[in-house]
Formats: sequence, C-alpha cells, structure tokens
Amino acid sequence: MRIRLLPISVITSLLLVSQPQLVSSQSPFYYQEEENYQSKYANTGKINQIGRTGVAAMHAVLLNEKTVLIIDKAEENEAKLDSGVSAFSSLYDIETNTYRPLLLETNTFCSAGGFLMNGTFISTGGAESRGRWNAAKGHQSIRHFKPCTITDNDCSWTEYSTGKMYGNRWYPTVEQLPEGDIIIIGGSNAGTKYNTKEKNTPSYEFWPPRTDEPIQLDLLLHTLPYNLYPFVFLLPDGNLFIFASTKSIIYDYQHQKVVKELPRMPGVPRSYPLTGGAVMLPLDPEKNYNVEILICGGSERPKPDSPADDTCGRINLSAKDPKWEMETFIHKRVMPDGVILADGTVAWVNGCQRGYAGYNNANFDPTFEPLIYNPFEKEKEKRWIQGLAKTDIARMYHSVALTLPDGRVWIAGSNSVDPPDTSDAVLYPTEYRVEYFSPPYLFKTQTRPKISHVPHVVVYNQEFDILFHLEKDQSYREPSKVKVAIMRPGFSTHSMHMSQRYVYLRHKVSEDFEFIKVIAPPNATIFPPGSGYLIVLYDGVPCKGVELFVEKNIEDLKI
Repeated sequence: MRIRLLPISVITSLLLVSQPQLVSSQSPFYYQEEENYQSKYANTGKINQIGRTGVAAMHAVLLNEKTVLIIDKAEENEAKLDSGVSAFSSLYDIETNTYRPLLLETNTFCSAGGFLMNGTFISTGGAESRGRWNAAKGHQSIRHFKPCTITDNDCSWTEYSTGKMYGNRWYPTVEQLPEGDIIIIGGSNAGTKYNTKEKNTPSYEFWPPRTDEPIQLDLLLHTLPYNLYPFVFLLPDGNLFIFASTKSIIYDYQHQKVVKELPRMPGVPRSYPLTGGAVMLPLDPEKNYNVEILICGGSERPKPDSPADDTCGRINLSAKDPKWEMETFIHKRVMPDGVILADGTVAWVNGCQRGYAGYNNANFDPTFEPLIYNPFEKEKEKRWIQGLAKTDIARMYHSVALTLPDGRVWIAGSNSVDPPDTSDAVLYPTEYRVEYFSPPYLFKTQTRPKISHVPHVVVYNQEFDILFHLEKDQSYREPSKVKVAIMRPGFSTHSMHMSQRYVYLRHKVSEDFEFIKVIAPPNATIFPPGSGYLIVLYDGVPCKGVELFVEKNIEDLKI
C-alpha cells in the first residue's frame, strides 16, 4: 500500500498544530529551549503522581492509546456503582487521569487476560463467590470486554453463563497465539497460599475452545508447590517457552509434546508466591529473531523474613545448547515488574526486599528506585542503569505497571492488606494513587520524532509508508540512528506481563528524511494478530506510539 505524500510544508504545519510544543514544566516531551538544551532529568528520568484508580489495581491492561482497564477482586473500594455497591473494575483515562467504575458479576480475584485477534479482551478465571458485592464464583469464568474509552458510556463487561472453562483456574496464565485465540495454562482449583497436589490444575485449554477437555501439562505436576502463574512466551518457531519454579521447557501445543527440556535455573524458585519477573527480550530481524529470556528476582521461601533474591538469569533459546547466564539484579527484589520500554530496554519497578506474595504482613521493605536493564550491552556489569528517580510509594503485593505509547510507564496498585485499608493504622496501606515514570530518554533532547499517516490495519509482511518529522538540522540526520518497532504492553498482574512483546521492524528511510517505508512483521508467530503500537526512534529517543492492528487478512478485524 502506497500513501500519497503531501508537500512537506503542509505536513509540518499540520504536525505542529496537532502536537504543540509545551514548556518543560508542563510536559517531558517538548521544550522551548534552543541549542545547548540540558534537562536535570536527562540521567534520572522523572516520577509524577497524579490520578486515582478507584479500585485496587490488581490487574491492568492498556486498551488503546487513551485507556487502561483496571480489575480487582470483589472487595470494598473507594469507587462505587450507581447501586452504591463497591466496584471492582474501572476504566482509567490517561489524558484526564480520571476513572469510571464498571460492573462485574463474577469474582476476578487473581485472574488472567489477553486479546483475541478481533481486539476483544478476554478475562479468565478467578475465585469464590462474594455475596456482599454480588459477585458469583469466578473460577471457570470467561469475561469479554470490547475496547473503548472512558466517554463511551455504553461499553461494559459481558459475562456468559455458558462461556466457561473446563476446569477451575485461580492464578492461571494466558498467552496470545498466532491463530488469533488464547491459551490458558495452569492455576489451582481453589484458594491456596501456594499450590498443592490436591488443588493443582496441571493442564491447559483454549478460548474459544479447541478441544473437548483440558490437556495435561506434565511440567505443572513436577514443579509443585511453586507453579502458579507460570511464565509463558510464544516463540518465533510457533512453540511455547513455559517456566515454573526453576524448571522450563519448549512445548509444542499443537501436537501436545515437549520439544526440549531446558536446564534448571540456578537459585531460588521464581514463581508465585516466591514471585520473580520474566521478560522475552526484543526480537530483531537483523538477528534472525533470536530469542532470549530474562528472569529476575524471587524469594527463598514463603515466610515474612525471607530475603528477596538479587540475581537474574538470561538464556539464549537459539543456542545449540541453551544455558542460564546468571548476573546480579543490583537490588534484591521479590514481586518486581519488568516492562519493555519504548526504546527496547527493560525497566524494573515495584517490589520489595523481604517476604513473599501475600496479604497481611507477608512482604516488607519496599524498593523505591527503578532500574533499567540494557539487553544490548554485551558486558554484564554495564547493563544496569541506576540512580533513577525514586518514588515514595510502596508498591508491593498486587501492584501493576504498563509501558504507554507515549514512552512513560503507568504504575498503580499495592494492596498488601485484606480488607483494603488506606489509613495510617497499617504499615503499607492500600494504594489508589497512580504514578508515571518518565524514563531518561524523554529528556535527552529538546524534541522527539513525530510520525503520522500510520495505517490503522496492515497484514503480515505488508510494506507501508509513514510520514516522519525530525526537528533537527539536516546535517544531523543519520538513517542508521532510526529504528522502528511494534510494542505490545501485555496484561499486568502479580509481576506477570502476559503477551508482552517488542519486535523491531525492517524499514528504509527516504533520502529527504520525510517518510519511512516499513515492513510489517513477517508472520503471526513473530507478532500474534491484533493491536500493537508503532514506535520510531531516532538516536534512542522514541516518538509517541500510534496504535496499529496487524492481521492475517483485513477481514479478520471485526471490532
């Protein structure tokens, strides 16, 4: 598809009208200063606290460029429905930092989520019924939500009484698949501090259903008691990487067989409630989509005095004989959130230094300083960026984090007490406040790149042109400094970021630096069909991402 280009003078004026420059006190994105610009946040980034979620942010997912969907369990929150009953879901508007309560009819406690290829968000699993909040049992529940914005008053949850999973699933994991559906893996069949043989749900299933019964996954039999919320990533070859406790496999879900057993990861268990965090590092066509997995943090045992772990393991799955390469985590953490930033580096936020994932005096000593991990640095000791802007809000059990299209990180939640308590009577109160972490790359230069004319939908391997605007003298324009990527923030809960993905795209910059020819991901195993955010970087500074749907066929998109 070829886009007819407008004269550059017209394009520039349109861009400047649609994205006005603001002084630095108003926004980290644009600055009035001329040459010799230098921001005091260029090395540390910045954290701002603004807005409230209304409900405790146990789960969060980015629906579009403006809106975050927040889910809690059925409990008392500050947000109330028109009936006066406490809400346990809300829509959060990123632009106005306001929320709107949503009605849910089943208990979503410790559930999972992902998107179908048509854009519908699916919430899976949950816990026992809770009559005070009119919440039915949620263990087998499937809930649908069509993406919208806070001003769309008719958008709401849809819960089908007949649309249920085969088994009870509390703490399951969801991963989006290349076929456009989702796989739902593991969990327990009832509430538990950690999994047991009697409560284990060692199987997986699909939504919409593909089989007449769940399929057993032996890895979940061999990793008790720490196998809840297993780490799962779709690999470019179409198989799955599945990790629980300290064990991992490459699994062929199409033929229900283990392709390869991987070495045990050294150190402590990394799965709930000894919760670590896992990230599949960015995929790059220049490196033949080589896959590396990074897992950080955890805890030794489910005790309040158990010290958090201070190691990370990184494994190259494309190697002939994959092995875990261990390195320091700089700050010991349990329950850390690892989010891929707009520039392909990884920010680690939230978590604490002692304890495990649980309520009421289970976790202590919050970690207030973010870390950034640079996966492209070959020397291990140079991979970590420290000295970043600190928060003063404890973000521990039931915290979330999402990278936004504008390059910031949205941070919310923390609810280590049951029932919720915002008073000074508890050491770590329930948190409804929202924070934004603006990484240093947003303060590196006076301005950031701008893009426009991004198509709403493309198909795999399609070439398309986008307009590109760089407010730099022509002598500074170097095509080698341009990178293009598509980012999917994923579903955030319990240090999990289900279906999080970052893929670099092949591209070519025009000689006049006015447009970029981009090639969409080559197939659905590289980037499963659905929404992502197109990002262009110049010298490490990202533009504001634009939503882009990647589909097998245009007709697949029926939102």
